[in-house]
Amino acid sequence: MTVRDWDLRHFRLLDALAEAGSIGAAARLLGLAQPNASRLLDSMERSAGFPLAERSARGSRLTDRGLVLAGLASEVLAAATRVTHAADALAGQGGSLHICSSLTVAEHLMPGWLATARQRLPSLSITLDVGNSASVFERLRDGSVDLGFVEGPTIETGFHYLDLLRDDLVVVVPASHPWAGSGTVGAEELAGATLVVREAGSGTRQVAERALAAHTRGGTGPSRLEVGSNAALVASVAAGLGPGVVSRLAVSSELQTGRLVAVTVPGLVLARTLRAVWPSRAPLSRETGEFLTLVRSLIDG
Repeated sequence: MTVRDWDLRHFRLLDALAEAGSIGAAARLLGLAQPNASRLLDSMERSAGFPLAERSARGSRLTDRGLVLAGLASEVLAAATRVTHAADALAGQGGSLHICSSLTVAEHLMPGWLATARQRLPSLSITLDVGNSASVFERLRDGSVDLGFVEGPTIETGFHYLDLLRDDLVVVVPASHPWAGSGTVGAEELAGATLVVREAGSGTRQVAERALAAHTRGGTGPSRLEVGSNAALVASVAAGLGPGVVSRLAVSSELQTGRLVAVTVPGLVLARTLRAVWPSRAPLSRETGEFLTLVRSLIDG
């Protein structure tokens, strides 16, 4: 094989290496096994006739020559994306978009967005998968979806993001709970309670645990009752299994009917930003851009 035989796989690896700084991280960005990425890089170096990366215990960084080729590789990938868009337009196709969304966004915001997209972008075919924030990043990394919506406090390396709106979390208890009478509870008392929480990887849980960490006595904290959805959390709290921390979006009807009561926690900030995320290794696709523009217009009113 010569450099003339390189295809998009080779250019994507160079681009990912420039961004990630190691062969392992680049492989994760591309959804490849690390040995496969290493073999691909070895074959590229043989065909180029010079080293593309310097390997060390701290990772693999591109050589000066490798950086030059990586910059050109990003241009090739951008051109390939433009070719795809042009082919879709010439064929009269609206394209397709595969989304993975965290539960809060999927349950309380996405239905309205998709309904509007059907009216305004009728030729765009949209598929929606639902998972927690951690699984959204995993699906984006392995390339099985194009666009994600997350609610966690952090954005993983290798992704671009767009802040959409603030989402307030609330502490909720049944009307019969002792905290409901006063309508308030201290942060340390809340941190020491047996709470109903979402599963590991959930953005709701990440925000709640980060906020409560400074108020937890001892090393490990109290036990938690873990559930896999907002609906299960609300039902568990209503059944008296413990207080819960959940998005106000997910519990608005229960608060209105009085089934649950929101309790104030002085000094505790329980808020987060809902975000759209997509891989930074490739330009934003036309379909993704159209959908994000629509979502932004709906949020801004």
